[in-house]
Amino acid sequence: MVLGLAVLSCAGFAAADTGSLETATKLYASGDYAQAAHSARALPSARANALAARALLAQARFAPRSERAVLVEAARTTAASAISRDPAIVEGHLQLAVALGFQGRAVGNYFAHQQGLATEARAAIDAALALEPENAWALALSGTWHLEIVNGAGPLLASALYDANRAAGISHIRQAVSAHDVSVIVLHQCALQLLAHDTRAFGEEAERILLAAGHAQVATAFERHTQRQADRLLRAYRSGSDSMLRREITREQMTY
Repeated sequence: MVLGLAVLSCAGFAAADTGSLETATKLYASGDYAQAAHSARALPSARANALAARALLAQARFAPRSERAVLVEAARTTAASAISRDPAIVEGHLQLAVALGFQGRAVGNYFAHQQGLATEARAAIDAALALEPENAWALALSGTWHLEIVNGAGPLLASALYDANRAAGISHIRQAVSAHDVSVIVLHQCALQLLAHDTRAFGEEAERILLAAGHAQVATAFERHTQRQADRLLRAYRSGSDSMLRREITREQMTY
């Protein structure tokens, strides 16, 4: 199981409920992920734990490879703490799913299956969708989960082992793109998943999504970074070079 959702760890966060949380949120928005995580982890609340997990995952995305596993494990335990404090905070479930996806990518499909990472990620995604069925981040996570399971295991094993299938993945991707709270991060990730799954069938659809990402409003350092990545992916697709596009998809998928 390789949830390609590192970027979705930067999901929009609810309004800060304390001055200190507001400070941590601003640090995150500026791109100071380490300090944002440190500040948020010091606060005893579910929202702070969820923000800290998100910051740790963003930090892992840009950290040297040797440092990433520790950061992701910290994000996983911090997201679990958020859920323990308040299971109704959707962000905790989202960040747990993303952390599990990072870990699944790191260990590979076989060990991810042995460790139950895909099943645990599915449970976190389902919990998020139960709380907010139209949440763009949760829908994108669900669509990515289905498509990457199918890509990794093949349709028969994906269905038998995980009840994962292409139709559900495409449906959730499309719902995420059309959701009221869609962002540049969701748009980029959904286009990436469509291109990785079947460029011939979904290339034009992915192109339209990437064009929308290029015109999306951005407010944080990570959103600006993602918009640049979306443009890079669009240029690779439009190049007409399959090898160039495959390299770009692999580069994005192997960030962690």
